[in-house]
Amino acid sequence: MGRIVEVQRLPTVDAFLGHYTEAEIVNGAPILIADGRGRPQLLGLRNQYHDLQHEWTSLSDAQIPLLIAEREATWGTSPDDDAGVWFQLRNYKPMVQLRLGGRHPLTKTVPNLGELQPNTLASVCYRFEDHWARVNAALVALGKPPLTLGDFTLALLQAAHAVIETKNAAIRSIQEGLRPLKRAEMERLYGDVPDDDREDDSIIAFLQGYTVTIRTKFPGQPLARSLPSIFPIHRSGTLTTFRFNWAAQGASNVKTWIETPELPDGAVIFLKEGAFEQTQPFSAANPGSTQVHIWTGVQVIDGLDALEIHDADGTTIARGDRDLTFAEPPEPE
Repeated sequence: MGRIVEVQRLPTVDAFLGHYTEAEIVNGAPILIADGRGRPQLLGLRNQYHDLQHEWTSLSDAQIPLLIAEREATWGTSPDDDAGVWFQLRNYKPMVQLRLGGRHPLTKTVPNLGELQPNTLASVCYRFEDHWARVNAALVALGKPPLTLGDFTLALLQAAHAVIETKNAAIRSIQEGLRPLKRAEMERLYGDVPDDDREDDSIIAFLQGYTVTIRTKFPGQPLARSLPSIFPIHRSGTLTTFRFNWAAQGASNVKTWIETPELPDGAVIFLKEGAFEQTQPFSAANPGSTQVHIWTGVQVIDGLDALEIHDADGTTIARGDRDLTFAEPPEPE
């Protein structure tokens, strides 16, 4: 994360565009930065970022809710929703008992719905499909018709299962693929990263080029004195840094330990590794002490992408530098 929170990014560019207009009026001609770009190019970058921002937001605010609603329409919003699979499966056990009798082994081994979570619905469907197929085979062997729950059949359960799988796969694709990819495109375009990582054609690189151009072209004049700030004024200096190290803890856990920097309260520590992003509480007490955090569900490839401390607005106020000599602290007794 950078120093400029999302809601401030376009307003920051708009402030520069407004200043740019005034500067060109005073100059009486277009003003180009060192690489030959001018205001139309900055406006183009701004609009490109706006489009990416809209696409990124719509993934969470429109597409994922729609997929969830479609999945719930199939599964059911409650056990009393008679249009959903959930309602039908509540009647499955008594129907098996009615058709095969209470002493039949299949009656005694009817699957349990268990804990219902979005990522367990497909496995619930599979367990019932497998059992239902065995029940149908037993009924046919007895010369009886297959089991149905009113008009609801095994084939309809299998079709609903396929829909749920499709919706869950689409949701995962957005959450784990499209949304992180779109965010990475936004970050690359905006360029609110350390100077060594910033692309030359990013928005911030343009704003920095414009700032230098105005200060050298109009030294000491109102245009130079009225330049907008690229970064929040209280964070325009060098970010605080802190040393840290990490170690893998099993297949999908990572342990990090940091040397606590002197910072205000109300902050969180942020870890990024590929598409994985997570925050945990950060204690500003006892600067210089070592804090330990355990991160679950993440595997590190080569090294962490980022370990940072953010304020309540999500703005980066400190950035970690890995120190391989920083020894892992002993476990508390």
